[in-house]
Amino acid sequence: MSLFKTHRTSQAEARLEKEIHDLMHALEHLKASASHDTQRSYEQLRERAEGLLQHSCHRGGETCHSLSRHCQQIGQCACHCVRAHPWASLAAGVGAAALLGLLVARGRDD
Repeated sequence: MSLFKTHRTSQAEARLEKEIHDLMHALEHLKASASHDTQRSYEQLRERAEGLLQHSCHRGGETCHSLSRHCQQIGQCACHCVRAHPWASLAAGVGAAALLGLLVARGRDD
């Protein structure tokens, strides 16, 4: 009977070794798969970030151009207004300077 037990024990050990080997193989496969998925997710995230950056740069360029054009129009309007009303423009400039001077002087006193 001990020969039978030894044979059953060796079979059980062999099955256990095979299960451990299969489990180790499955874990290695899972590790490789997770690493691949992580790499793919990283690449997708990087591509999305690059796309957003390019879109932001494009929109920033458009906004800068639009703002520049708008500022030029405001400057032209201001220039026409000053030429059309020089004395009123001078009075407005002196008033703004006086107001600014009062605000600066008041800020020093506090």
